[in-house]
Amino acid sequence: MRRVYHRFPLRCDLDFDLPYPFIDVVTKIVSMNNTHVTQRAGGDLVKLDLRISVADEKTNMVPVENIPALLDTITDEADFLLRMNETILTGDRKIPRAETIYYLKIKESGMMSECFATKEGDKGSTDAYDVKKLISGAFEQ
Repeated sequence: MRRVYHRFPLRCDLDFDLPYPFIDVVTKIVSMNNTHVTQRAGGDLVKLDLRISVADEKTNMVPVENIPALLDTITDEADFLLRMNETILTGDRKIPRAETIYYLKIKESGMMSECFATKEGDKGSTDAYDVKKLISGAFEQ
């Protein structure tokens, strides 16, 4: 089943191809749910908590953990919502910074996958290229 969100933005911040089959890309994205990564932003150490939702019935975005057989039923196109909660890590405390939301469309293209990333709003220190690095980096682990 195609999981397409009818309110997916018409403009795209970044489109890129991944040299992996569609189901492998979707599996990696789903496996990143409820995980975190740390990175440097200026002089700060920033923790990014990832929450991932998928399109459901063309009108909703539902957390991936609420759809039991997602990987068995998904076919050739899927729209995801990535929430990145940024927290600055200091020596003695954690300071909430921003929540950044990305829409991510994955389409099957033979043995490759086409990806389209769009940032909602202007909050946060990340951009669509960071989403590409995050997904590409998941395959290198």
